[in-house]
Amino acid sequence: MRSKTLLSTIGLLWALGACTGSPGSSVGSSTAPNSQLGDRIADTTSDPAKTCDLDSAPLEPMATPENMPIFEQFNFRPEEIAIEPGTVTFKTPYYDFTLCKGDRTWSITSVTDKSSDLEADFDYGQMLAGIANPDYSAIDMNGKTYEYRIRLQADWLNEQLATYGEPPFNPEMGSAESAEDAVYFELKLPNGELLTEQLYTLTDLQEAELGFSLGDPTIAGAVVVEDQLWFATSANQGEGNSGFASLIHYDPTTQKIAVQQPEQMQGNQITAIAAATDDDTLTLWLGTKVSGEGNPYLPADGLIAYRPNTQTLDTYQVMNSPLVSAIPYQIAVEEDELWVATGEGVCQVEWKTIERDQSWNCWRFAATAELPTAGVDLYPSFLSAEPVTTLTQPSVEVLWASESFEPSGELLARRYEVAYEPGFEVQIPQGGYRLTNPVVRKTTKGNNVFWPGHAWHWQGDRFARSLDEVAVNMVGGGPHGLVAADRPSDRTGGLSFDNHAVRGDFDLLEITSDSTQVHHYSGWVESADLAVYPTVVSVESPTEYAPNPLTEMATNLPDSPGP
Repeated sequence: MRSKTLLSTIGLLWALGACTGSPGSSVGSSTAPNSQLGDRIADTTSDPAKTCDLDSAPLEPMATPENMPIFEQFNFRPEEIAIEPGTVTFKTPYYDFTLCKGDRTWSITSVTDKSSDLEADFDYGQMLAGIANPDYSAIDMNGKTYEYRIRLQADWLNEQLATYGEPPFNPEMGSAESAEDAVYFELKLPNGELLTEQLYTLTDLQEAELGFSLGDPTIAGAVVVEDQLWFATSANQGEGNSGFASLIHYDPTTQKIAVQQPEQMQGNQITAIAAATDDDTLTLWLGTKVSGEGNPYLPADGLIAYRPNTQTLDTYQVMNSPLVSAIPYQIAVEEDELWVATGEGVCQVEWKTIERDQSWNCWRFAATAELPTAGVDLYPSFLSAEPVTTLTQPSVEVLWASESFEPSGELLARRYEVAYEPGFEVQIPQGGYRLTNPVVRKTTKGNNVFWPGHAWHWQGDRFARSLDEVAVNMVGGGPHGLVAADRPSDRTGGLSFDNHAVRGDFDLLEITSDSTQVHHYSGWVESADLAVYPTVVSVESPTEYAPNPLTEMATNLPDSPGP
């Protein structure tokens, strides 16, 4: 089972694309591109006296890299936050988004070096060696360098290494050995001494009911806090694999390692860590996600504020905060400001008063296209054969991209989902039910109803789906949304669904156990008709929130253990 899991994971590496999201505040179909689709600068509240010399090089349109799914062009997942005296840059795989902190203008530049590890020949044995005996990372504190890593020690791993001609890993002197599969954290001190801490064993994982086998352990990051070190670790998930989300503390005065594994955090993967102190109270800011087979990016608890001294935490998600999109991939602290970058944008937060909506200043990374003078045909669903109207406004927000093929391999459809404010009223041939299984309910993060819109969240006026809320389903037929039938389309040989919407906002009109009536605000256009560019949209939080209509409607739904 274990080797099958690894092989499945490897087979998916080339295909792990990105998801797109819906507006934090509705942009609508009349939104024009920001001013630098000419000059690519979007204005927000600004101080004109504090300008920056922002890049104005020509911007490349969004496109799908070779051998990647079509929706990869919407991959705005940040890989780095670079903070400079006057600017902060959020680096994503295909574009860099730079904010001038003075006049609050944005610049977008294309990434010219798009080299990928996929270009190199994949070595399975080398990957196994990287799990058993990974390289050390380094962090400096007070002019001294500390090296650290996390590794999996397991009999099956050594057996696999042997089959690929790799020597089995022999733990270094000073490392602990376990009679069973286990995960270890190792820290090399500046004097060369090696400290090893067993984080958990296979038995620990199974007794906690977190999984059946140990996932490949990962380190999300390391931070220096007042002459001490903190590390955040977790493990890959899927096909029964998992691990413990762990926070590791090293104090050089005692030369001791201490580990905290908060119960409320288990089941999550940590994506990023940053730290801030206020009146001697330390807060660790953590990004979270979960994953599954064919779905490497799924929402979890969003942004977590964890206080190690009291072992208490607060969570900030799209359902209970102004957070733009659902998965924080990068986090940085700059004095009293917290920068939180997700797969759809960024929030600048005054972290000392984070509970106030006014402390959040957020922007959304979106996609937009200018329309030809003659307009473009609009289809009501992804696989619709006939258009229903023509879009003639100057520009349109582009939400998603999908493609499907005939059973013969011939292209059937390649279309963009676009915002369309008049929208369409449709009946979805799937209904809903209330979840009764406590294990399944735990995975819903408070949404205890399974229904066609379960991947959307209530944003106060409509249901919306952010970039990070679209599951890519690489082994399940691709991203799903509000589908026109309860099974894949016969036109695709049963391989693709005909989606009314993958990302579009919608109103819920009625729901029963058999069907769901919605009014969704998106349609589909042929991809060849559009040249799509990234843009930045300032997000305004709603001043009033209407009650979620699903709450009352769900009282009439039947109970069920879950899917």
